[in-house]
Formats: sequence, structure tokens, C-alpha cells
Amino acid sequence: MQIDRTLSVPTGLTAAYVESWAAILLPTDDAPARRLGDCAEEADIPVNLRRRLRPLARMGVACGLGVAPQSDSDIVFCSRYGDVALAHQLLTSLLEGEPMSPAGFSMSVHNTVPGVLDLARKARIGHTAIAAGTQTLSTGLMEAWLRLAERPHLKLVLIFVDLPLPEIYREVADCDRGGLAFGLRLSAEAGAHAHVSLMRTQDTGEHGDVLDAPHAELLAREIISRLRGDTLETLRWRSQGSLWSFEGNTDAAA
Repeated sequence: MQIDRTLSVPTGLTAAYVESWAAILLPTDDAPARRLGDCAEEADIPVNLRRRLRPLARMGVACGLGVAPQSDSDIVFCSRYGDVALAHQLLTSLLEGEPMSPAGFSMSVHNTVPGVLDLARKARIGHTAIAAGTQTLSTGLMEAWLRLAERPHLKLVLIFVDLPLPEIYREVADCDRGGLAFGLRLSAEAGAHAHVSLMRTQDTGEHGDVLDAPHAELLAREIISRLRGDTLETLRWRSQGSLWSFEGNTDAAA
């Protein structure tokens, strides 16, 4: 059950600025797999960690390392399902009377990606993991906003990743666009490298040219489109009582 509530806008934070970004788009019939922005390569993930990771975790960690290779930033991780394919595999093994793999179980938990990313960066700052249905990404951005408002001296890394559901769950899928991963390094200050801004106000219902509670993956693709400079139009959407706006980037690296 999704609870829609209105949260007040924290004082002292008027905008969050994107210092760097990374994305991985899975291959489709029309395009090959693509690594965009500052995405790290799989070889950049320490080998002792990389060999245990499945596709979802590899994608999320690569995006996180690309935007925040150092241990100077909090992490907000967003995923509606996590590695549900691995969870289903483990449950099937239990039903068949086979022992559960300890390594598989540790990789199936929802916060695997930020946990591995902290290990790779040798960071001890901590992280938050978000799952909120179709509003998972908007809720993750809300968490990032509130944490920046509370500690504006720190950077904040937001990572979103979801893959298509396994075939057994496809009948309940409501928006399967192929899956993706992306990461944002956010700052409360507009530094030399921050040329994209995210703003939040109370939703008074007066604006009509906005997306109404967009699905997490759809919203992610719209944000990536602006980060790449595919469109210069400001992205606006409403979610859980807030009105968000995301300015396009005219100097993005594709």
C-alpha cells in the first residue's frame, strides 16, 4: 500500500546540484548496451568483489564508483525490486530441498549495491536503501533532498537500478522498459562542475504541464535524457505532495 503524504520543504535548501552522473542502459532491439556519463567499467570494481556480483549489482556499483570513487559522500540507493531473480532462485532451491547458498543469500538482500560500493570505496559513512513501489525514484530523491538539507557540507550519491522481472512475475509487471541503472552525485552548493539543478516546492496543483507520479523507470529515463542533452526542456513532475523540476544539461557527455 502506498501512502501519499505532504512533506514540508526544509529551510536552507533551495536546490540540489548534479556534479556528475552515470548510467547503464541495457541493449534493446534498436540499440546496444550503453555506458553513459561518468560510468565506471566493470574492471574498476575490485576483483574480489566483482566476481561475486550479478548483473544488477554490477550495474549499480559501476554507476556509483563512476560518480563517487572516493569515500566522501552518503549513499541513497533506490530499487523497487532489488535482485528479485536471485531471490526467486534461492526460494526455488529451498522448495526443492537444496541448501541455500550463503553467498547467494548475502547478494540477494536489498542493500547489496550500497554495501558493496562502501566496501569498494573503503567508506564508513553509511547508506539508506529505498523501495517504494512505482514512486521508488521520487522517494529516493526526497530522501536525498532531506539529507542534503540536514548536512549540506556533505555530498550525496543517489543510485537507482532495476531490471525486468523474471518471467514468473511478468504478469504483475506494470512498466517494463528494459531496465537500467544510473547514479547522481548531488551537492547543496553550485560548484564549478554543477550545471544541472533539481528543485522542490510544495505542489499546489496549479501547474498542469507536469508528469503525475511517474513510474520510477520512466522518470529515470526522462532524467537521463536531460543529462545527455537530448532535450533542453525542464522536466517537472509531482509525487507525494511535492512538485519537482529538473533542469536540462546543455554540456552533457554522451
